[in-house]
Amino acid sequence: MIIKAYVYLDEAHSIGAVGKTGRGVCELLGVDTADVDIMMGTFTKSFGSCGGYIAGSKELIKYLKYTCPAHLYATSISPPAAQQIISSIKVILGEDGSSRGAQKLARIRENSNFFRSELQKMGFEVLGDNDSPVMPIMLYNPAKIPAFSRECLNQNVAVVTVAFPATPLLLARARICISASHTKDDLLKALEVISRVGDLVGIKYFPAEAQKQQSENDDPHKED
Repeated sequence: MIIKAYVYLDEAHSIGAVGKTGRGVCELLGVDTADVDIMMGTFTKSFGSCGGYIAGSKELIKYLKYTCPAHLYATSISPPAAQQIISSIKVILGEDGSSRGAQKLARIRENSNFFRSELQKMGFEVLGDNDSPVMPIMLYNPAKIPAFSRECLNQNVAVVTVAFPATPLLLARARICISASHTKDDLLKALEVISRVGDLVGIKYFPAEAQKQQSENDDPHKED
């Protein structure tokens, strides 16, 4: 079946962070990149630089170069920024002669899955999938946005909140981004604060895991 549409993949949060070797969503899900018409990503996250990229067919890139105002009136990326990107790619792919890239990829997966699991055990509604270092905690009520953000900041944890018009009015969320550089102590401290503030502002929409277990033990109809 022929569909008159392009497949456009936004890898702003995934390139360099997910997949066995950090190649992003296609590697993670086993998708041939040739089946994706346009791939977009940023150099500001995993690569610690600036700018971004568009990848596609030669015809597409040529068209964008000739017609895209952002390209026509932009300047070239600076040499230091370009070298930062090249060096980061070499580290991620192991082309620097070390295992730092593989270690960081393993650590970011471990950190992300641990943090997500702990949030869910506490009763938060967390979107996304395992291995993703970006995890939205649903707030829903717009009034809870400043309450959650300010209370976390008062306890020395800065969080990013996302609300209307970036999301529908009643689908506000806090977005947690996990790094390979976070230590276990960092994660535990953040979890402690987020849990305490979550209780305070009332955003634990599911029973905590311990409460679930306790309710099962107290069930008079449960057979031994």
